[in-house]
Amino acid sequence: MKTGKLSRPFLYERKGEIYAMNMEETNQILASITAIYPVFVRDRDARTLAKVWQQVFNATPYQLVNQALMAYIATDTKGFPPTPGALNMWIAKTQQMNGPTENEAWAMVYRAISRGLYNSREEYEKLPPDIREIVGNSRMLHEWAQMDSSEVNTIIAAGFKRSWRARQELKQELMPLAGIPQMHLGEQEKREF
Repeated sequence: MKTGKLSRPFLYERKGEIYAMNMEETNQILASITAIYPVFVRDRDARTLAKVWQQVFNATPYQLVNQALMAYIATDTKGFPPTPGALNMWIAKTQQMNGPTENEAWAMVYRAISRGLYNSREEYEKLPPDIREIVGNSRMLHEWAQMDSSEVNTIIAAGFKRSWRARQELKQELMPLAGIPQMHLGEQEKREF
């Protein structure tokens, strides 16, 4: 379903156009919930339920709702189906986990570059860890500070933003696993003996 500009921050693009979850995708979400929690639709009108969920998630992309549902299912210990509010909470956690947008992240880097000719180490340390990981090290800030500003604003900015987008997409893909406890190699070795 193609929509215009919406105020919700959970929009995504398909071929340059902004889309949100449609009724077919809403029904897929409800079918997934029903598969795990069969009592979910008991004594409820499925059509009305779908309309309400569609209204709640009308400006949220299917991928985010589905990821939130998978994360909810993977971490559910009580056995109750999720409410729209519970899924919205998972979506909000995802947005927090992802940090700033690519333009906000670039603005932080550009600010560090503009101050990085003489203070690159200090400016590098001020950056959030995700951004530092993409920048690499304080030496890069120093080198970028020596470059022509038009080159920094085009070539370096494009490279940074591309890396930031790839990192954010990976975080989105891994989000359903974020709530699952991870076993470290050392723990596995201890259990084997």
